[in-house]
Amino acid sequence: MEMQLNLFEGVILTVEQEEMVARFKENKAKRAKTLQLENQQIEGALVEAGFVKGVDFENTFGTKTVTRNVELGSSWNNNQFTAQDITTTECFGGVELLSKRYDKEEDKVVDNRIKYFNFEGGKFECSSLTGNYRKIKPTTLFEKLQNQRVQAEYQMKANHERNNGFGIAMNELKTKFPAANIFKFTDYDGYGARYSTTERLKAQFENGSYVTFNVSNDGSYRVAKKYDANFATMSSNEVMEFFTNQNK
Repeated sequence: MEMQLNLFEGVILTVEQEEMVARFKENKAKRAKTLQLENQQIEGALVEAGFVKGVDFENTFGTKTVTRNVELGSSWNNNQFTAQDITTTECFGGVELLSKRYDKEEDKVVDNRIKYFNFEGGKFECSSLTGNYRKIKPTTLFEKLQNQRVQAEYQMKANHERNNGFGIAMNELKTKFPAANIFKFTDYDGYGARYSTTERLKAQFENGSYVTFNVSNDGSYRVAKKYDANFATMSSNEVMEFFTNQNK
């Protein structure tokens, strides 16, 4: 097989290997140009739709020259080899949408950088803003971004109001029923095979009896569930006697 000296790397490569190195470099260069063009198109579509760079999105896209060793070929074709000190153009960064979200643990609105979305045919696919994979116009994407920011503020306000309501209800129950341990907890409601969670107050008594309450934002409350530990341990005759006495 014809051999060829690569003076830059100082190693001897076959003609086939030289061609593989050249194709690799060419593909990397083409890829960089494609990504650069796509990035320009994305930024242009956003700006045209009303997005403001630095406010609604950031564009950190750039290119850099990288020199490294590269594995080329394949063991399947019995032509795998390591090409040393190959210099190519690599891309980094990209467009990130600047949104907001409510962090319940920190109890504050924080930055939410959206990095993952698709842009094709002049439309965006961004499940982080739409909740689905439907493609939408850039102007619709801008509306979704603005709505998400507003929703973050609303969620924080709503959580403050709800916590205030729980505080009022808890203080009232503790005052009226000091023998009970009153606390907030996450309860589960079943709907067939499906379940949902909701926050409630629970009044727990020493003997195991308890009452749970749904709480409104104004602090009012009503019974959601109740459990009588004494009733649960009654025999069938005791239960019948209990109900008989109730109806006298």
